[in-house]
Amino acid sequence: MVLKNKFYNIDFNKNINITDNNNNLISKIDETLKNFPGLKILNDGKLLEESINTANNFSKNKKHFLVFGTGGSNLGAKAIIDGLQKNNITIDFFDNIDPVRFQNKINNLDLTKLGFIIISKSGSTPETLSQYLSLIEIFDQKNMKDLLFNNSLIITEDKASPLTNIANKNNIHMINHSKDIGGRYSIFSNVGMIPAVIAGLNVKEIHAGALEQINNTNSEDFIKIARFFKFQNIIKDLSSSVVMTYSDSLLYFGKWYLQLWAESIGKDQKGITPIHSVGTTDQHSQLQLYLDGPRDKFFTFITTDHADKGFKLNNEIIKENNIDYLFNKKMGDLMEAEQRATVDTFVQNKIPCREIYLSTIDEYSIGKLLAFSIQETIATCLYFEVNPFNQPAVEQGKILTKKYLV
Repeated sequence: MVLKNKFYNIDFNKNINITDNNNNLISKIDETLKNFPGLKILNDGKLLEESINTANNFSKNKKHFLVFGTGGSNLGAKAIIDGLQKNNITIDFFDNIDPVRFQNKINNLDLTKLGFIIISKSGSTPETLSQYLSLIEIFDQKNMKDLLFNNSLIITEDKASPLTNIANKNNIHMINHSKDIGGRYSIFSNVGMIPAVIAGLNVKEIHAGALEQINNTNSEDFIKIARFFKFQNIIKDLSSSVVMTYSDSLLYFGKWYLQLWAESIGKDQKGITPIHSVGTTDQHSQLQLYLDGPRDKFFTFITTDHADKGFKLNNEIIKENNIDYLFNKKMGDLMEAEQRATVDTFVQNKIPCREIYLSTIDEYSIGKLLAFSIQETIATCLYFEVNPFNQPAVEQGKILTKKYLV
């Protein structure tokens, strides 16, 4: 079964004064998605088994792991694990280099009982290197570098780089990051799967859900929404795309999605700014603007079934305070009502939006949602005539960072 993806207040038959060759576009999108390594990897059962075995062997006798990486090297695994973890293993993700927070966190850990996973496609990401080099210095001062290296796992490209040099010189277990898959698209590779296995997730179900998604969709579906995005963007009626997730399990999906979309489509003065909102939390901070502010946004609500879930509310206090609408209800009933009310309010106010519904949030459905997001992002980029896979504009900042350190 594919994701339930329902649109409201959009007339896809209103054409949208854009001249395009549908057949050529569909063929190009089909071909790109079919041959894209980030999705093609889903057919490589052997590689998945290698990730499972690596994770299981590395995690033996360990209960606490630190994952160092930035951007897609970190967000993908967090998106999968968040809310789905099945065991009591502790996994701390370090994706930033705030020196105070990093120092405080490391100083409060028993460094002798940790597993360290270091992820950098290039092997030269300054943030990731600084994290690991800090640890090397700490362990060196304690005369325990061998302990650090024996409990480290490095995922990087098989090429000369600072990270591969460190691994080779110190006999650190290193596995290859695919050279053909960029960080934000690496979620189905060992970058996302190894931490997921350590967290007790069934990664075969993640791949199975993703495979169902890519095997049961066609590019015409993506052309419709891409054309809508492009037309509205051209006439200046659409500048932002808001994704509102109605489950805490999707918090880091939202963070991952922001990078996926922004880094892929924001090129050549083109693009639509992604925004992630959390239901119900952001109903109390952003909904006023969304409903009564400028009509320059498209909304995607990702919902699930919350009815009759969670703790029951206290009926005695409910009666005493005349809040009868909560009588015999559970917390999930309120969440269910709020997500339904929000979607219906947008529909009734004629605001273009859609609802992506997951009947349950588990490995299978997460796999489908991740694959769908990748497909739609790539298809929209191709429709906007930008390269979905590069990020050229960030290079200047990288060059200046190194200059300012000298």
